[in-house]
Amino acid sequence: MNSLIKLGKATIVGISGVTCGGKTSLTKMLKRVFPHATVISQDDYFLPNTNTLPQSLGGISHANWDSIESLDMVKMMEKIHSTLTEMESQSKGLLLVDGFLIFNYPPLARLCDLKYFVTLPYDECWARRQTRDYDPPDPPGYFQRCVWPMYQRNFQEMQSASYSNDITYLDGTVPLEDNYQRILKDIDEALNNLNELQDLTHS
Repeated sequence: MNSLIKLGKATIVGISGVTCGGKTSLTKMLKRVFPHATVISQDDYFLPNTNTLPQSLGGISHANWDSIESLDMVKMMEKIHSTLTEMESQSKGLLLVDGFLIFNYPPLARLCDLKYFVTLPYDECWARRQTRDYDPPDPPGYFQRCVWPMYQRNFQEMQSASYSNDITYLDGTVPLEDNYQRILKDIDEALNNLNELQDLTHS
């Protein structure tokens, strides 16, 4: 476990899940309640050169944006560690990390004190995906032949990891407010525990 966490300096919340499951919306809702929190989004760390990315599954001529190889995880971890270092001076830092593959990268997954993963059934996920605009746009068949198969592959990989036992799974078909309240309750409890730890340390 990261030494900053053991010292009670930061609470790190990881919010992951299937595409279009609501993870970014949940993170924004939490940020409004905890304005002092820092947010780091995995979406900001896609590699810029598509020529170096793995190709899509299913024979589609398109970069596979749903693989961990499409992300600069080294750069993302550098940002996380620098943020945690800055939080050393705070009484109770809160870091919110969102992304679709944050629990498929062990160094990041192990840092998170609270882990949430939002799920959706195929039909609902596909319906929501069609309302989104992507740059570059999804070519025909990309969701069916790459996005969903990669989600299933990444999900199985995540579940087989040693750190997966403490992941809380959230149903993305329920009202967003329900999942938000669940996470909010857990964060409040974690921050209260942090205050108690700090009180004991200074007593």
